[in-house]
This record gives sequence, C-alpha cells and structure tokens, in this order.
Amino acid sequence: MSAKNVVLYADDDPDDIQLVREAFYNYSQNVELVTVADGLEALSFLKNLSSEDPAPCLIILDINMPRMDGKEALMKVRQMKRFEEVPSILFTTSSQQRDKDFAEKYNAGFLTKPIDYTQIDVIASKFIEHCSDRIKKNVPEQFQ
Repeated sequence: MSAKNVVLYADDDPDDIQLVREAFYNYSQNVELVTVADGLEALSFLKNLSSEDPAPCLIILDINMPRMDGKEALMKVRQMKRFEEVPSILFTTSSQQRDKDFAEKYNAGFLTKPIDYTQIDVIASKFIEHCSDRIKKNVPEQFQ
C-alpha cells in the first residue's frame, strides 16, 4: 500500500478545521490532513520535511490568521523551490475581487468558506479539483 497523500491546512478557527476534517473524511484512505494554526506553522512544517518525505499534494491556507496570514504564507511557499508548484488554495470568508486576483497571481485556487456547512461534499470536491491528476486518479470515483 502506498503512503497517504498529505494535505496541509492552515487555519486558526477550530470550527473551520473541523469542517475541513469532515470534508476529507471520505478520502481518509488516500489523504492525511495535517492542520496547523497559521502561516508560520505551515512554513515550519514544509521546511521540516526531509527530502524523502513527499511534498503535500495540496496546501490550503486561510487568509485571516494571526502571526502570518495566508497571503504572506502563499508568497513564501511560492519562493520555496520544492513547493513552488504544489497546488494551493486560499480558503476564506472573503469574496473580494482583490483576494481572488491575489490567488490567481500566485497560481492558487480561491474558495470562499460556506455559510451553510451542509455542503461538506461540495467543499471536498472543490479541494480535490485542485490536486494533480495523479492524486485524483487515486480518489474513489464516488467522491469526485
């Protein structure tokens, strides 16, 4: 059996972390969700991966976090040679065009957090859409 694909999720809101955990529940055979509280912890996680550890298949960053927000973290991730091409998403309550433009500028997806948390399957599908084809191939069809 191959190792699980790691999804790195940075957010300081426990409710949003629980939402994303639930969204990835159906993918738990293939995906390991690693959560951190802010952009600094996300960068620390990435820097501490050994060369033998696979890069995350997806990085999800909340925009509004203490210490280092998702935008700053995304800029720094894009400056790291090993992770510059890792699919990334800004996952936020914002729907402002400037935030969408920022995500596009840094080759990241943009997903607004739902008000209605009954949309867990939709959220998970949106996250998986940003993963590479190799990752998508390993996700059971009923979850795509």
